[in-house]
Amino acid sequence: EVYPLLLFAVAGMMLFPAANDLLTLFVALEVLSLPLYLLCGLSRRRRLLSQEAAMKYFLLGAFSSGFVIYGIALVYGFAGSMSYAAITEAVRASDSGSVLMLTGLGMITVGMLFKVGAVPFHAWTPDVYQGAPTAVTAFMSAATKVAAFGATLRLFYVAFGSERWTWQPMLWVVAILTMLVGAVLAVSQTDVKRMLAYSSIAHTGFLLTGLLGLRDTVEVGGAEITSLQAVLFYLVTYAFATLGSFALVGVVRDDSGEVTALSRWAGLGRRSPLVAGAFSLFLLSMAGIPLTAGFVGKWSVF
Repeated sequence: EVYPLLLFAVAGMMLFPAANDLLTLFVALEVLSLPLYLLCGLSRRRRLLSQEAAMKYFLLGAFSSGFVIYGIALVYGFAGSMSYAAITEAVRASDSGSVLMLTGLGMITVGMLFKVGAVPFHAWTPDVYQGAPTAVTAFMSAATKVAAFGATLRLFYVAFGSERWTWQPMLWVVAILTMLVGAVLAVSQTDVKRMLAYSSIAHTGFLLTGLLGLRDTVEVGGAEITSLQAVLFYLVTYAFATLGSFALVGVVRDDSGEVTALSRWAGLGRRSPLVAGAFSLFLLSMAGIPLTAGFVGKWSVF
């Protein structure tokens, strides 16, 4: 059952950023989310932890979906349509600060921030990343974030771009909190998967700074790029780094199976220098050390 569930999730992820109206956005959100809830509970060796992760993800995901659908209803009441183009026209034609529109946008944003794992909607991320099978965690950490940010960019660029001065302060606060919480809590973890989960949260904050530079341009390497291009480049570099990191987590094993406790990774460079070297390279890229793709990504979004 893993393969059809994976294909359903991929189909939802492809539809999610391609949606041109809020109803399609919500359907795509559910199509990508429901298979992931099941995939998280399929771990064989740590079955109870995996099932607990799946239940937490399902309950919090269903709660966030309720916010999204109620926000869509409020935006529909404001604009009279679910199409992004019609919402844009309604936003331009109305007085700035419509309570119905702002409330609806705020509730949709809650659901979108949950999918990307931004603070304060990040509580599911470390538990789910730790409990899910490592292959599923790798898939979620890369593919889900790319799809969710693609949909978020379209939502804010296309549908609510005219109202940017209203929602930008809220996202600035979320971005700063996400970077701080993710970075501080990552260094205190004793499990590799939880450490990478909090790292993923911190990267969400960096990506949100690129989203906030709506339609701005920056010079990188002598060429001008837009904030949209910067976010997409960051997503590509982050996806490769996190996929590689979790792939190597699945390689480090002992007689009992996969080893994720940091104390058990001591001496990995002596036992498996290639694995340790590759893992270090991926971490350096995610940290944004110069001469890595992660450095160029962070430079461009900032």
